[in-house]
Amino acid sequence: MFKSALPHLQMFIFTFVIAMTFPIGKQLMLEVPPMIATWLRYIIAATLFTLLLTATRRLTLPTRSDLLRYTLVCLPSLLYFTAMFSALTQTTAFATSALYTSVPLITGLLVVLTNRHLGKLSTWAALGLGFIGALTLVVQQASESSADITWNSGYSLFMLGCVAMAANPLVIKACYRQEDFMVFTGWSLIAASLILSVSLIPDIAAYNWKNVSTNAWLATLYLAIFATAISFFLFQKASVRLAPEQVSAYIFLIPVFVLLTGESITINWAYAIPALFAVSLAMLLLMRKK
Repeated sequence: MFKSALPHLQMFIFTFVIAMTFPIGKQLMLEVPPMIATWLRYIIAATLFTLLLTATRRLTLPTRSDLLRYTLVCLPSLLYFTAMFSALTQTTAFATSALYTSVPLITGLLVVLTNRHLGKLSTWAALGLGFIGALTLVVQQASESSADITWNSGYSLFMLGCVAMAANPLVIKACYRQEDFMVFTGWSLIAASLILSVSLIPDIAAYNWKNVSTNAWLATLYLAIFATAISFFLFQKASVRLAPEQVSAYIFLIPVFVLLTGESITINWAYAIPALFAVSLAMLLLMRKK
């Protein structure tokens, strides 16, 4: 039924790790400015990959054309996480995870625009079913916890980030040239770090680093190691081997993980059971062998 179990396992791990960025990122934004936090996670992740590539003797300077590819690859996720961290200063983790469920639908639309082919009706039905199921899970939790989901500029910014993330698997497929994935991921992180470092020189120099608490550093390390270095590596490998719709299918699990790992869980099973069934059926349909 599946082309390979490994890419699906990689996406499952990626999904869980990314789900944790919503509550952890929300707490981090209480202490660290969004762009500083984004720069930190990228610079730490890029440093780790640089050390790893050096240790394995795979660190060589890319050509101009390769560096351009790596820069293009880093842009969607860089734009997404920048938008996400900035938005979390004005939004809730639940609400942003709800909006994030729109990414598979946006990916589907981008595939149509790219291939100039509408695709199968079953694919669109599955995307719609998964979106409704995942959104239902978050909305019922938000209503039970009396969370504020009033629309503001933060949500608009986050939606722009979602569009960038929706394009991510398409950009990766277009830019991958069969090189070592460690090199591919490492240089895309290095490119993102260089862009952020140059753009944020005044902010980095002016920031009072003594204000960063131990918990903030731990959160940053989690985001850098797991939600950036490891997750990017897994996502890029899976994106090359799976169809964009299959990659996007796992996004429907993010609200589930956010709910189950929240500090206070109040689940209305009358809504949750049909919603979970809808998400499961949608993923099954989207992950069928094409």
